[in-house]
Amino acid sequence: MKTIIRNILPLGLYQRLARLYYYALALIEGPGFVLKLAFGRGVMIHHFRPLIHSFSFMVNEENRKVVLGNFIKQELLAGPLPDDAQFIVDAGGYIGDSGAMFLSRYPRAQCLVLEPGLAHAWAERNPSAYGSRAILRKAALMAAPGSFRILEAETGSQVAAATDGTLEVMTIPEILALSPSGRIDILKIDIEGAEVALFSGPCEWLHSVGCISIELHGAVAKAEIPKALVAAGFRLSHHGSLTIAVR
Repeated sequence: MKTIIRNILPLGLYQRLARLYYYALALIEGPGFVLKLAFGRGVMIHHFRPLIHSFSFMVNEENRKVVLGNFIKQELLAGPLPDDAQFIVDAGGYIGDSGAMFLSRYPRAQCLVLEPGLAHAWAERNPSAYGSRAILRKAALMAAPGSFRILEAETGSQVAAATDGTLEVMTIPEILALSPSGRIDILKIDIEGAEVALFSGPCEWLHSVGCISIELHGAVAKAEIPKALVAAGFRLSHHGSLTIAVR
């Protein structure tokens, strides 16, 4: 039904109606919250119903989209995620929204949050309320070590090779070394196109991952990465902008 309506209505009208619908859903957080989110400025602190702890963010257009998508619609938790998880990786943590959702949904889990860009201060601030269960790194997930620099994007950061780069990066083997079990139960990837390189070489590490939630950027990623996941024994489903891969 959603697809039919989207095809019938002009894009601009569809987007405005969708936003009104999301704000209507947000009334569960209270009318005051909706007014502050829609018209407020500056820093907002709110205890969202799906979260264990309060969450703070700067009210702007991109953060409105993130808040409505993750905390109101709970898009991150859509799909066949595992019932339990011990070690989760949030690669592309932005303002800590995904990390906070995972740490609330899985109260026994640790979550490694990687955010290399300017949003790291928020990505560190919000999950830190969960104590030692949150592992926070100002670093980017990359296929291999190297010299990189950061290119800031709207809701994330792109990484580019640079001879004089000082950006910290982490690879999957390094991340697996942090896991108590040597496995990753949920690997969330939203790394603004760097996923192509991550999946371009041998991916033996996939056998140590139980579930992947990935946002694919660009034609190459959308064509090639699903093939690699299926070849590794994952079943795929699509939920909004996310591709969910489970064994």
